[in-house]
Amino acid sequence: MLHEESLGGQDRELDGCGLTVAVVGQPSTGKSTFFSRVTGKIERVASWPGTTVEQSIARVRHRDVNICLVDLPGIYGLSTTSLEEAVTKRFLLQGKYDFVLVLVDPLVIERSIYLPLQLAEMGVKVVIAITKWDIIHKHGIHIDVEKLSTRLGIPIFPISSITGEGISNLLDYLVRATGELRVRPLKIDYGLLNSYIERLATSIGEISNPGLSRWWVAERLLEGDQEVSELVRSRDALKLAGELREEFRKTFGSYPEDVATYMRFRKVSEVLEGAVVRVPIKGGALSGWVDKVFLNQRLGFLASLATLFLAFLVAFTVNTGFPLNVIFRYAGLENVADILETYSLSGLISEGFALLSDYLKSYLEGFNPTLVTVLADGVIGSVGVVLSFAPLVLVVSAIISVIEDSGLGPRMVTSLHNFFSAFGLSGRSLYPLVLGLGCNVPAVMQSRIAIDEYERKQIIASTPFVLCQARLVVMMYFANYIFPGRPLLQASTILLLYVTSIALFMLTSKLVRRVAFKVSESPELVMEIPPLHKPSARVVWWNSWLRTKHFLVKAGTVIFALSLASWLMISVGPNGFSEDPASSYAAIAGTAISRFFELTYGVDRDVSWKIGYALIYGTIAKEGLITSIAQLSAVEEGSALEVLKLSPAQAVSLLMLFMFYIPCAPTIVVAYRESGSIRFVAGLVLYMVAIALALSVITYHTLNLLDI
Repeated sequence: MLHEESLGGQDRELDGCGLTVAVVGQPSTGKSTFFSRVTGKIERVASWPGTTVEQSIARVRHRDVNICLVDLPGIYGLSTTSLEEAVTKRFLLQGKYDFVLVLVDPLVIERSIYLPLQLAEMGVKVVIAITKWDIIHKHGIHIDVEKLSTRLGIPIFPISSITGEGISNLLDYLVRATGELRVRPLKIDYGLLNSYIERLATSIGEISNPGLSRWWVAERLLEGDQEVSELVRSRDALKLAGELREEFRKTFGSYPEDVATYMRFRKVSEVLEGAVVRVPIKGGALSGWVDKVFLNQRLGFLASLATLFLAFLVAFTVNTGFPLNVIFRYAGLENVADILETYSLSGLISEGFALLSDYLKSYLEGFNPTLVTVLADGVIGSVGVVLSFAPLVLVVSAIISVIEDSGLGPRMVTSLHNFFSAFGLSGRSLYPLVLGLGCNVPAVMQSRIAIDEYERKQIIASTPFVLCQARLVVMMYFANYIFPGRPLLQASTILLLYVTSIALFMLTSKLVRRVAFKVSESPELVMEIPPLHKPSARVVWWNSWLRTKHFLVKAGTVIFALSLASWLMISVGPNGFSEDPASSYAAIAGTAISRFFELTYGVDRDVSWKIGYALIYGTIAKEGLITSIAQLSAVEEGSALEVLKLSPAQAVSLLMLFMFYIPCAPTIVVAYRESGSIRFVAGLVLYMVAIALALSVITYHTLNLLDI
């Protein structure tokens, strides 16, 4: 038996550990593979005190924290049947640790979720890692991790010990949440047992591990748990437990443990209902034909690019009307192009918030005009900015989910891997790159799929160069201004910027890996190729809504706050509210950097301050570049650039600067959260500014030499 004093030897083995994590799981959940991936080895320290069972402790340093992972013998549940299971249970009851990390096998999740369910009742800090994430798609299994986490009240991380997916994210959380995670014991409805548990819980008195839930201790005593009874110091409580146990048996003709087990499995069913989807997987002629195309070294690359192009042709057309609006204008179908733009999702949302703002102004006519302006233009306008991004994030996420869930995604990743590896990336970086075309914020968060920590930092550093929807709006305004009535040149300008964007993404990735981290080898791609199958509508919704919700919560709050602050800067000056933007704080801020535009690009002094403030506003949300110029000039957005009176060389050069000079504020915030390093993010911002300035100045002087 492991007494408290016998665990003292184990305490000595954990000296120097900044964080101690007990790792448990049912047999065959992939624990050995997990340890090999995380540490490269398992340090065999000693035998468990008082037993012949080996104690295994692995040490790893992550984010400057020494983490000790205690490898506990496999256990199916807390009703032990062997010496190894008893060792694990006693450590969980009496040992000193910060977290219990439970590895769960998704292939038999109905069985393996039972253990963390029991641990969640105890009142200890539990974290779940769903293993084998790289192969569940092959088996047609889909798990709504967020829904499962919410129902259990436990943080859950999908991981693959083979590919490394999710490992870094899991360790990040363990380091970050130390001392912060609040424990709310899961309370299961035990039906007939509830009244007995309540009677006993109030009589337990002192226990040797005060962190354990008294409700759980009482329930285990009714089950006749010998190890738990050793923790209770009150003989009266133990006597009462025996009496209540016998009373229950005589009254209902069943032992408490039989009823408790049944109720726990019923809870498992409730937790998993609607959170796990199993899709029939059938290979066939179509799957074979797709494999021949997408897994071919040359055809696969072209087919993948064509698929992405068509997918985003649909996504951008639905959301903004581009590029079909340009094509229709080139064909002389102006009316069709106007309809596409007006009735696109983004257009409808903008129109809806404009109408709402006008309605509020008319409804509140007669109230304090300053308050009405703040509500109608400031608050509603800022909400409109946030929601205008949501449709494309949702549509792009849905497209990615369909591609991934159908089995086409892994084929595309495989076909593009050789191309990405030339720039120090794996084919998996395709996903954040594609998602970044919609919005950089969820794309940076998608860096969690990286194979190693180097690739994760590469993706975080490179993604802000990907041109998102907000920058597409700015490009369309500039292209229309520079080449009015010439849709082919407009489209060519936008295409050139996209090519530049992808090139910067790739080159930055290689630079970060080779120069910053001094790693020459590209990450190896290990990926299961599932049979092609029809995607599940429920799974597509899970994934797309999850990304959109994260965008609205993480980026939306930042955009809203900063958009409101920017509106106030334009509307307020040293003398209070003013209808003249030239006397606002925005004008003062823009004037502070206006001299740069005059000297570098020869911009007129009377408009340089507007460009200066637009540059500042663009750090909040890129489409604000045009909005801020229109607000400062008191004109419609369609006429904003005409006010600046820019030459083609000035306009193209400023467009190059605006596209790449700095990530928007929400992207910076998320980049910091994902990297955990202010120094890294600061370096990224300075690097992007330097690249944007260099490209912009070179473009300006080149176009001037060509007399454009």
